[in-house]
Amino acid sequence: MTIGDIAERFEIGGVRFELVDFFKPNEMFIEGTVMLKRAKIVGAIINDETAQRLLLNRHRIPKELREFDVVLAGPVRRIDGRGIGRGMKFISYIHYRGGLWVEGLGGVRYDWSPKARLVRLCN
Repeated sequence: MTIGDIAERFEIGGVRFELVDFFKPNEMFIEGTVMLKRAKIVGAIINDETAQRLLLNRHRIPKELREFDVVLAGPVRRIDGRGIGRGMKFISYIHYRGGLWVEGLGGVRYDWSPKARLVRLCN
């Protein structure tokens, strides 16, 4: 696969989505900043409303996609307050763990693995 290749398609509540690869051949990891740039290139930046729809309905994501981390590029979160992650920027993603789809947060400056796929709305 290469940047922009479609890995899978699925539908939630009448809205169709597709998972898109964002890695170049032979890349093992890329930083979140690079991923976000590539998300713009392949049209996989989603708005807050779409991200919330996916998060609220994550249980409806087909289990056949559990090999992927479903990345919700677009809404970047900042953690305020005290503690380890204070002031850092994060990207939401959904991954399959313990028989359930759960939300995770990956740092914008963290490395992402080829297991991750960007989610975008189908045309």
